[in-house]
Parts: sequence; C-alpha cells; structure tokens
Amino acid sequence: MSEVKEDKVFPFIEGENVSLCPVNMDHIHLYTKWMNDPQLRKYARYNMPQTIEEVKKLFEPKEEPVKNEIFFEIWHKKDEKPIGFVGLIRIQWLTRNAHIFYLIEPNYWGQNNGTEAGKLVLEYSFKELNLHKITARMFSPNKASLRVAEKIGLTHEITLKQEVYIDGEHIDALEYSIFKEDWMKLQ
Repeated sequence: MSEVKEDKVFPFIEGENVSLCPVNMDHIHLYTKWMNDPQLRKYARYNMPQTIEEVKKLFEPKEEPVKNEIFFEIWHKKDEKPIGFVGLIRIQWLTRNAHIFYLIEPNYWGQNNGTEAGKLVLEYSFKELNLHKITARMFSPNKASLRVAEKIGLTHEITLKQEVYIDGEHIDALEYSIFKEDWMKLQ
C-alpha cells in the first residue's frame, strides 16, 4: 500500500494521492489557521482558539526520551501542498496502544484524503511501530470523521453519553478502535 522512506529523524510515507511527511515548522501559520477554522474546530478535542505560539509548542519536537506523540503533515501530491495533519497521540508503549487523529482542510473534504492518510497511519502504526490497538474518539455530530474511522477499518467500541457540551447541547462522544490482528485481516 505505501512506501516508508526513512529520514534521519522521521519517516516519509508515500500513498497514492497523499504523502505523510514530518511536520514542517515553516507551515506553522497554516496549521494555526486550520486549528482556528470554525468548521474544523467545532468538534475538535483541544481548546480553542489556538495562538501561533500554542500551535508551535504542540508541534515542536519533544525532548522526552520516549515519544508519545507522532504528527504527520498530509501532503497532497497533485496540488503539491499541505492539506492537513494526522497522527498518533497518547502512545502507550507498554500496552502498545495509541489514539489516531486527523484534520483536513475543508477544500479537500470528500475526496478520500483523510481516509488515505488514516490508512497510511494505521499501516505505519501496526507494521513499523508494532502497536496493538488504535483508537479514535469523535463527537456524534461529526459525521465526516465517523465515516473516515469506519472506512479505515475502525469499529464502534463505546458511546459516552452526553460527554461534552457544544453549542448549547450535550452530545455523545464515540470511541472507535481497531486491533492489529483485525487490521491485518483487512489487508
């Protein structure tokens, strides 16, 4: 499905329409714009709005000996530009579990870019990192994100009823997940 090209610091993962590459701090203004876009942040799981300094802090390389976050920039191959980011957070190396997240610029929604990027991250997670389980948490009104989770093979695991309060109403948080052995059966 993909080709992992090792760089001294970080892998480049080639897909058909998108590539995953290291986060580029030269694009921090673009990342800040996306993280503050009302369409993108409505169901985000981070505090908003984000200043450029907060976004820099989020994406700058960490100095911990064991990294528990991996961020990729999603590069649109045809248009030759970044269109979002995807990655793993809360990586637990002992249990080999992690959470996946993805954010795609609205102009690139509905074109399978998020699905392809998610599949590439899963492949990297299970083949290269030897993780056991990948989980995604989304809010019930975020139908696009739920579709991506299902298209990359995640299945609904748990509903946390009325977990968050957004736009004057309590909404459910849904957790989807996939185990390495189940992912391998889909390949």
